[in-house]
Amino acid sequence: MNPIIINAAFVFVGIALKTILDFFTAARTSQQSLKITFKETRYKVIILLCYAMVYYEKESSLLVINRPDLPSKERLLNELHAEFINMSLFASDKVILSMKFFLKNLDSLSLNKLAISMRKDLYGIKTKLNSVHFNIAEQQI
Repeated sequence: MNPIIINAAFVFVGIALKTILDFFTAARTSQQSLKITFKETRYKVIILLCYAMVYYEKESSLLVINRPDLPSKERLLNELHAEFINMSLFASDKVILSMKFFLKNLDSLSLNKLAISMRKDLYGIKTKLNSVHFNIAEQQI
């Protein structure tokens, strides 16, 4: 057989394999990107709902404007419980445990712990921060 034809066949097979691998790599990357975007969106909603629960007296009017389906603290707590069950589909174990801790305590320290867990889960950030680092003394306006 002609060496030129053999070399051309090897080049063709190499190009075909690279194209196939690139296709599957791009599909996987796209799928991972969609998962991260979905998780980020859900975490943002959840963290804002948790914030509204902790600071309900300050945030209730804004919450009712943006989420008229949550007219009371009890309804907001029910929504957080539903989000807790829903997050079993996509959240890391650490985030689920932090959310459970938040639902038991409903305070700013558990909210901060939840935020740190979500941050680590989304972006893999290694941090020495803890829930105390996010506490800012409230100022009277």
